[in-house]
Amino acid sequence: MLEAAQSVFAERGFGQSTLDEIASRAEFGKGTIYNYFPDGKEEMLFALLDRLYNGLIELIESHFGESKIGVPFRDQVRDFLTRTFCFFEERDDLFLIAIKEAHRHLFGDDPEKAAYFSHQRERLVAAISRPLESAMSRGEIKTMPSNAVAHTLLGNINGCYTHVCLCNRYGNNEQELPGGAEENAEFITTMLFDGLLTK
Repeated sequence: MLEAAQSVFAERGFGQSTLDEIASRAEFGKGTIYNYFPDGKEEMLFALLDRLYNGLIELIESHFGESKIGVPFRDQVRDFLTRTFCFFEERDDLFLIAIKEAHRHLFGDDPEKAAYFSHQRERLVAAISRPLESAMSRGEIKTMPSNAVAHTLLGNINGCYTHVCLCNRYGNNEQELPGGAEENAEFITTMLFDGLLTK
């Protein structure tokens, strides 16, 4: 059911999607869907978003685990970015749905929905801040406000992959990003760790 909802939301946008379309795509009756999701398509949307955010948290926590002890932090970040871009590539539709709905609700008039997206953002920031703080304490990176660095890293990830999605949808342009997951991960890593100045 959720896979059907995801494909309909991606094609038509959440606002234009109907439960009839989702039921038809899922080959279920509307009554069956209401048995699982009493609040209809909105409940399905947030179930999909929960799946995405929980998957990202799991990726972050598993990546920066004890197995990374002794691995240079730059390499950890590059590999994390590669894994994250691969994660999004496998969930293109869901990434776009999340971006659209997050902007719509964060700047909308429903405080409960805005709070949901703010909470998910805080979860991601907290998860990324922990390995950043560890790297700072080891002296591998500069001591800076870890939450601000985490926000910046997330912003780079979102901006980069949004651009990838736009290029895929509307065709490449002269300012396209380097390439696939590994190339884009290396690009962001170089920007963050080396900056723009020549040495």
